[in-house]
Amino acid sequence: MTRKSNKPKRPPTSPQRPTRPPAKRPERSHQAHKPAPQGQKPTMELEQTVLPDIVKEIRQLRSRDARDRTGTYYIEGARIVAQAINAGLPLEIGAISLELLSRTEHSAGTVSALRKAAKQMVELSASAFAGISFKENLQGIGAVVKLQQEPLSNVQLVDRPWVALNGVGNPGNLGAIMRTCDAVGCEGLILIGDTTDPYHPAAIRASMGSLFALRMVRTTFDEFAQWKQTNGYHVIGTTPDVEQEYQTISYPSPAILLMGSERLGLSVGEQSVCDTLVRIPMAGTCDSLNLGVATSIVLYEMFRQQRLA
Repeated sequence: MTRKSNKPKRPPTSPQRPTRPPAKRPERSHQAHKPAPQGQKPTMELEQTVLPDIVKEIRQLRSRDARDRTGTYYIEGARIVAQAINAGLPLEIGAISLELLSRTEHSAGTVSALRKAAKQMVELSASAFAGISFKENLQGIGAVVKLQQEPLSNVQLVDRPWVALNGVGNPGNLGAIMRTCDAVGCEGLILIGDTTDPYHPAAIRASMGSLFALRMVRTTFDEFAQWKQTNGYHVIGTTPDVEQEYQTISYPSPAILLMGSERLGLSVGEQSVCDTLVRIPMAGTCDSLNLGVATSIVLYEMFRQQRLA
C-alpha cells in the first residue's frame, strides 16, 4: 500500500527565454555634452572626452618645455586678448566658444579683431574650450601668441631703464614686477639664469597685460657681466649690508636695476658687477621684503628723479 505525499506539487516550469546582449552605449565626444551656463566651467572629466587635436596642442602650452619647443604661449580672456591685438603681437591661433562669449560690444569687437589678426581661427564647444582653459570663469576667447624674446646683444641702453632678474622663481612675483616696469616706463626685462618663465600663466595673469609692453631678454649671468663691462652700463643693486639708502643717491639715466632671488637676494658675485649698492630701510621685525615690493620701491624712486630732471 502506497502513501500519498503531503508535499504540494510544483507548477510546471516554462521554457527559459533567451537573454539579449546589453545595448552598446554610444562613444562620448566633446559635442555630446550640454554647455555649462555662461561663465561657469563645465564639470566634466576631460580624460574621458574625445577632444580635437587643436585642443590637445593648445593644452600642451601649459608646460614650459612645450612653450620653448613651439615658440608660442597661450593667453585667455577678452581684456588680455584685446591688449595683445592692440600691441600688434603675432597671433598664431585664435580660439573662441560662441556658447561662452558674453554678449557685449567689447567682446564682439575683440572677436572681430581676433578673426582678422590670427593666422588660424577655431570655434570650440564649451566643453572643448574648458579643455584649454586655466581660468575659473570662462570667457570663451583665447589666443596662441608667438614668443617675443631676443638676445642680449640686441640691447642698447638709450634713455629708459631696464630691470635684470637673477634666479627669480615665483611667476606671480615676476608678473607683478612686469606690471611695475610698465608703469614706470622701463624698456624691458633681462632674465638671467634659471629665472622663471614670463609666459607662465600665473606670470601673464599677474602682469595684467604689461608683458606686451616690455622687451624680453634671456641670458646667463656670465654673459650679462661681460655685456655690462663691455658697454660700460651702470648697474644698481640692493643689499641690507650697506649704509647708503635707496632715496639718498642720484640715479643715472639710463641704468639697470639688478635684483636677486626671493630667498637669497644678490650674492657676493652678483653684487660685484653693481656700480652702486643701496638698502631699503625697515623699522619692524621682518628682515626682508617681497621681491616685487622691493623692486617697485627702487623703481619708483628712479622714476621720481627722472620726472624731476
